[in-house]
Amino acid sequence: MDTNIYSAPEAELHTEFTEEFDFYVVSSAKFWVMNLGTMGLYSVYWFYRQWREYKRASGESLWPVMRAIFSIFFTHSLFIKIQSHLEEAEIEYKWRPKLMAAIYIVLAILGSIIDRISYLSDEFSLIDIFSPALLPLTVWPLFEGQKAANTLSGDISGKVNAKLTPLNFLWLGVGALLWAIVVFGAYIVISGE
Repeated sequence: MDTNIYSAPEAELHTEFTEEFDFYVVSSAKFWVMNLGTMGLYSVYWFYRQWREYKRASGESLWPVMRAIFSIFFTHSLFIKIQSHLEEAEIEYKWRPKLMAAIYIVLAILGSIIDRISYLSDEFSLIDIFSPALLPLTVWPLFEGQKAANTLSGDISGKVNAKLTPLNFLWLGVGALLWAIVVFGAYIVISGE
């Protein structure tokens, strides 16, 4: 103990994210709440964070924003990088990264096609239900990638990033507005008002 009464007091400072990982870590509950609550907008952020963490850890020169926006072109690469890191760390984790990437890409493209078809018609039909119903299926392969990334980090439950932040709540508010518009629009079309 320092006996100098004139020295400044010392305190240990802790930040929320003290550990650095090769990939983004998030809890399962937060992952699903954010993806479904924002109508899938969170997946763009999710891709950005995965690539940003990978860039920081690897030192590779890449643009995380572009890889997030054009995620269908980089999903295979991301999942293969997660898998190769698992293998390098000699961590046993069973998943099929190439298949999960392919499923995500097919469902993302299918969702875009369904959205375009839906916009062409003024009448409410079954096609209008497919897009929101497809969302959990489209997010599922990303969840498999997230579980692999969490396993790699040694934080399988994603405890380090389990709490919803004020910014998360802001995005969930935007998502709630989007969901309300969809539900209200469907009601208007169905009721004929």
